[in-house]
Amino acid sequence: MKRTRLLPVLLGAVLALTAAIVPSSTAAAEAAPRAAACPEDDSGTKRVQALYVRSPAGADRYAEMAPEIRTMANRISGGINQSALKTGGALAVRYVRNADCSIAVANVTLSSTTNIMDFDAVMRDLKSTGYNRTDRKYLAFVQTAAFCGLAREGTLNAGPSYAMVGSGCWSWNSAGHELLHTLGAVSPNAPHGTPAGHCWDDQDIMCYDEDDEPSTYPLQELCPKGFGDDVDCNNDDYFSTDPPAGTWLANHPESNVAKSPFLTTNAMFPVVYTGTKAVTTARAGATAYVTKYQSDIGWTAKAKIVTNSSSPFFSSVLAVRTSSGVRYVPPAGVPRGESAYVTVDLDTVLDVKLCEGNATAKSGCTATWW
Repeated sequence: MKRTRLLPVLLGAVLALTAAIVPSSTAAAEAAPRAAACPEDDSGTKRVQALYVRSPAGADRYAEMAPEIRTMANRISGGINQSALKTGGALAVRYVRNADCSIAVANVTLSSTTNIMDFDAVMRDLKSTGYNRTDRKYLAFVQTAAFCGLAREGTLNAGPSYAMVGSGCWSWNSAGHELLHTLGAVSPNAPHGTPAGHCWDDQDIMCYDEDDEPSTYPLQELCPKGFGDDVDCNNDDYFSTDPPAGTWLANHPESNVAKSPFLTTNAMFPVVYTGTKAVTTARAGATAYVTKYQSDIGWTAKAKIVTNSSSPFFSSVLAVRTSSGVRYVPPAGVPRGESAYVTVDLDTVLDVKLCEGNATAKSGCTATWW
């Protein structure tokens, strides 16, 4: 599990489960056959299956959440590709897809006697009804606030493995963290590994002070310009498409998620990563870091303003300017040191306006465009 650093988005007996998948299918079949191959397809058969999971007593939010789950799943793939690009490669998550190539999201209703707040009970329920394939990783968005994220039975090469994210943490960051666990991240023996499969060289999507004890594995910001969602920020613990000879990852390929057969080099929507740029702000003691990249959901920018620890000011992405004008204004700021995100339509010209302001009034803004 990971403590979230993100905007609002981000488990008994073995009994029967009722499931419906769009388009029509059975629980084990997952998705309708495609008439033509999607650009992501290759000869690999190992895939990640997205699930929306609820109890019979819960409201059915599938129609609302399926598009959101697809967006989060694509963002996970984009984050992985962004890390791959840094080491000279290109990778995407190989998802189970529908006939139209969209990511298939199974609509799963648990048995009425399965405790949705119990990870193990939910996992047993899923296994008993066909979500138990050895060529699958299951990424489940579970409609319960009982937990944030949990993962079980993760190995680099095989399934079934289960990553579950509770409704209070429905975000691509939390889901990506748990999915990476199912792919084997992070080995406790990695240079910055911890006993429970995390890392301590923050900011990184897998880094987490798992015991809150400063004497054991205290977080150290060895990636100071990171946003907390970078996939292996220095590409030295669990992910590199080309680890240098003699490094830990080069000597331990079984711990390198970039080698997982659940990823593919046939990226359906390749990410155009343009890097991180420092932007000077008028506020004394503050520096803004902006990263922008392009994926299937459009141009995405993430901005982080770093202030000194005593600063009372907050930061946010105030607006996005495109060729057709300002497109997005968020309702509020984001606490200093955290990241704000905005996505606009594909092929638009993107500029990001950064604002620092009083935590209450959001006043005193100074802006720099990039």
